[in-house]
Amino acid sequence: AGRIGPGCAGRLGAAGSTLALAAAAWAVVLAAVLAALLVLGAAARAGIAVVPTAVLRAVLTALGRLGCSTDGRGGRSSGGLLGRTQRGGLRRTHKVRVELGLCVAAAARGLRGAALTAAVLRAAGLVTGSYHAGCEPLSARIRVNGEPVAPELLAQAAETLSARETLPRAAAELAAAARCFGEAGCALAVVELPDAGLSEALPKMPVCAVTSIGPDGISASLERSAALAAGVMRKGSICVTAPEQPKAVVSELIVAAGKADCELVVPDPDDITFLEAEKFASRVDYGGYTVPLAFLGRHAAGSAAIAVELALALCKKGYDIPDEAILEGLAAVENRSSIRVLSQRPLVVLDACRTPQQAIALLRVLNMAKVRHLSAVIGLAEEEGAEAFFSALESGLTAETQKKDRTTMPGMSENPFDKVFLVPPAGTDAAMTERLLEKARYHFDAELCESLAEAVELARANSRRGLLICGGEAIALEAADLLAEK
Repeated sequence: AGRIGPGCAGRLGAAGSTLALAAAAWAVVLAAVLAALLVLGAAARAGIAVVPTAVLRAVLTALGRLGCSTDGRGGRSSGGLLGRTQRGGLRRTHKVRVELGLCVAAAARGLRGAALTAAVLRAAGLVTGSYHAGCEPLSARIRVNGEPVAPELLAQAAETLSARETLPRAAAELAAAARCFGEAGCALAVVELPDAGLSEALPKMPVCAVTSIGPDGISASLERSAALAAGVMRKGSICVTAPEQPKAVVSELIVAAGKADCELVVPDPDDITFLEAEKFASRVDYGGYTVPLAFLGRHAAGSAAIAVELALALCKKGYDIPDEAILEGLAAVENRSSIRVLSQRPLVVLDACRTPQQAIALLRVLNMAKVRHLSAVIGLAEEEGAEAFFSALESGLTAETQKKDRTTMPGMSENPFDKVFLVPPAGTDAAMTERLLEKARYHFDAELCESLAEAVELARANSRRGLLICGGEAIALEAADLLAEK
């Protein structure tokens, strides 16, 4: 542990102590898959898969028989390229049994691990496709070697998938991505999948990964989340999970892995060393792989550890990924919306956090930097789980921990925020935002604004240190554009 060997052979596990077990996937599943390609689901869960394009034609054939409709338009999450496709995951519509060798995961932060993994593969000289769920147009979320897919390929995919029975939107996006990757000649594809309910459609996943599983602020227990994720486990595959998973999650993964005869690799958190040179800088060493990261926090270091172990697992599966490619790929990824610091004087931070687990990770970074007297602009797109989100953003504690600690009363915890401004993201109900305001006032001095521009101006005027903009990817990216104009 801690040494980097000269070649792929013998390097498996060199990036730290690993535990060979059997695995499953939920919260954020990265997958290096040597089989096929799928992009399914909706909602708030995301996963990633790496797939050789040799199998993509079979995927396209199977999805083509099912069919999906499209209006050919780009757009935000309400429409996208496949504007008339059904919303919601397969679990809520109809089952589709398709030969897809992919993997499933959960949580927006799966995008960070997917980006790191795809960058490593590109640095190794592999033509790599990537897809991720999100609010941007589909044309921006399907990429080949880091660049948006060629418009003509996307148009061809839309035309091919425009007939017969309507599929859920995410399934249609998967089919479009699969065709684009196949036509572009990708050797592997890294795919973020948002719905674990689609695991029944995924037959083979030689390599996959599960990032951190935490409370969703709604109803699913950790055990339930892990059990659902376990549906992606396949015989003979290698699954990399996040370091420092809750014991309840690890127990579920071990049981599921034993049943599936799948190897589980668990990075040792003791092999992660932080080498920050200054505030809001992230330089991490994981078992001898030392790189500067564009992402902040211990959770980001865990994502880097997963990407390293995925690369080593792919080496075990026969791919040549040099150590230099791992280091180059990890250092090359740009951070767009994951605790992204736009400036330090005044401090301006963008974060796509929208779950309690993500709020806790953000608060940990701000507290480590001893930040106080910020104003926060929050644009949550859903009411479900909002109370748990606000509570975690105030205290940095999970709901279970707060129940045990009677001293943590709502509105009484010391935190970085002097005032909070709520704003309705585009396409959301203003009445819902008013209900969110009532929930927020249990924890913060909160005010409702009609637009993001108004909220940013008020936040700046009321802040002694700077501002944070969070609540989801859509509001973070909108804020980045707004602030760039100014």
